[in-house]
Amino acid sequence: MNRRYLSDQHQGLEWELMKEQSGALGRAGKALKAAIADYRALPEDDPGRDAALQAVCDAVWNLEMQREFVGFVDQNLDAILAEFDVPAEALARRGARS
Repeated sequence: MNRRYLSDQHQGLEWELMKEQSGALGRAGKALKAAIADYRALPEDDPGRDAALQAVCDAVWNLEMQREFVGFVDQNLDAILAEFDVPAEALARRGARS
């Protein structure tokens, strides 16, 4: 095999990996947005509110991890908080600053 063929294969593989990473990042963001909406839609006295809050916490963590996997290693929570209206209760539960 010649070098150009291997280089083209390598670039194709890198392209596929980048597509998958960006797709996973987008899905994690959409999941966080949905979890926040579900939580905010519940009345304060709803018994499912605690589970919905935990889903928000989990979605924040998942998005943080996904951002790290694609190479964003600094200030992930700050970037998430700038983009998403994460409830203060979720930040308090996970031990983050509000």
